Amino acid sequence: MRRLTALFLILLASAAASCPKGNDMESRDSKPSGLRLPRDPDIAVQEELDAARRAGTLAAYDLFLARHGDHRLAEAARRERARIAAAIGQ
Repeated sequence: MRRLTALFLILLASAAASCPKGNDMESRDSKPSGLRLPRDPDIAVQEELDAARRAGTLAAYDLFLARHGDHRLAEAARRERARIAAAIGQ
């Protein structure tokens, strides 16, 4: 039992020695992590409107407006949808 306890204490001491202490923690956080910043959400919305334009269907515009009805691009989507609806007689 003493051997097991001694082995446990040695492992615990070696693990504690590898942990950051004091200011080491702050300096690690201030280094660049290699992670990219989040994408601009307006770019994603613009891409979805572009996809609706490529599809050119009422359903595509309806989906865009259901997802982004309060976005600044929604008014352009509504106008484009109205043109398509008028062209097909709906």
